[in-house]
Amino acid sequence: MRLGPTQVLFLRLGAVACLLGAVVTTLVAITVDSGSPTSEQVTVVEDPREIALPDPGLFGSQVVVYGASGDAGVAPSELGCRLLTRDGREQSAARMSDLKVVSTPAVTLDDQRLDPLFSVGSYPRGSRLACTQVQGIAPVALSEPSTFGTAATAVRVTAALGTPVLLAVGVGGLVVLRRRP
Repeated sequence: MRLGPTQVLFLRLGAVACLLGAVVTTLVAITVDSGSPTSEQVTVVEDPREIALPDPGLFGSQVVVYGASGDAGVAPSELGCRLLTRDGREQSAARMSDLKVVSTPAVTLDDQRLDPLFSVGSYPRGSRLACTQVQGIAPVALSEPSTFGTAATAVRVTAALGTPVLLAVGVGGLVVLRRRP
């Protein structure tokens, strides 16, 4: 079967797109931070009853809420926490999870150990946490936003595994479709 010139052109463009995709996946595999937040990435909030969440990134964000509870993974409902929009409407409690932080290590701020209480993910810009029963775990701190949150390791692994596949398809396509004299 002979391919027409238009088909060959589009297949070459596809091979070049695969090579560009390999560059992108390599950058993702290298630059995505999959580690837990460190003390330098955690900031104490002024009023733990009203916590303004940082603006999410382009692909959304996840933040971890820390407190002096002595226990990792405290349910937001135990602290009376509600996730509110900019105009005060309550958002789904499913955006807050105490299970996602169980393996997250504690941080030390000003010689005080702060345990990860829960995480908040996929929240819109201008969101805030309103917590009524946080006085017993003060100080409360918030991590810097993480683009992929707990899925960062999976994103890095997928990108790292996808890079050689894209390279093989791109190079293979260009070799098979090279011009013959």
